[in-house]
Amino acid sequence: MDSITNHEDKRQRNTRIAKYLTLFFTCLLFLNFIIISLLYSWADWIALLIFSLLFIVPAYLSNAGMVIVGKGKPVDGGKNWSDGRRILGDHKTWNGLIKGPLYIGIPISLGVFLIFIFLWDIIKLIPDAGIPLGIYKLYNDILYYQYYFIGGPIPIGFILILIRIILCSYGAGIGDLIGSFLKRRFNIESGEPFWVIDSLDFAGIAIIFASIPSFFLPGLYLAPDIFIISFLLILTPSVSIIANTVAYIIGLKDVPW
Repeated sequence: MDSITNHEDKRQRNTRIAKYLTLFFTCLLFLNFIIISLLYSWADWIALLIFSLLFIVPAYLSNAGMVIVGKGKPVDGGKNWSDGRRILGDHKTWNGLIKGPLYIGIPISLGVFLIFIFLWDIIKLIPDAGIPLGIYKLYNDILYYQYYFIGGPIPIGFILILIRIILCSYGAGIGDLIGSFLKRRFNIESGEPFWVIDSLDFAGIAIIFASIPSFFLPGLYLAPDIFIISFLLILTPSVSIIANTVAYIIGLKDVPW
């Protein structure tokens, strides 16, 4: 009876946390919009949103892909850490780590960017029209739009896009393993929320991995600026927390995580 009561208390506590975090991140997104709009322009915030999504989408897709194809041999080989708990757990598998990006994250992302390459002459009409009018103040160079949509001038742009997709995808996989390792060290049970870290682990490492070539190819390969990084660190947990909480409220999920 005590274990049932404790479980129910923990569930209610986590439900309250989910609702508070939903409100917090909703306000944080709105605050980000207000700050960027006041310092620069609302159009720059739209560009920031689009650039951020274009940069991180391989990580999002790979993270989902690891769940879809994740059955198989665990990465930790079933071994325990020095604290007596599993290093990662049965659900972190080699199939998920390798095939999630390879079969889902990379090919789908590549398909999306091939469409953008095909449509680039149409897409660039918007910044081409807005930049001379001063609508964009932060992202006021067509090179930003060219880089995030198609990687740069073709054919080198396609190679840069491919590098970014691969590094971002596998960075997400490594980040997910790091998050799982930390979760085990804090003795958080499988299925229990590891608030915010659950989302930031894969996204944070994906950003780091996908930024590495900028040190070797300066001026050609761009690392995300501080605005994109900070926005992604807000957006990624926001998407997960808000979506799960809304799904719980309307009855699509039993728990808001």
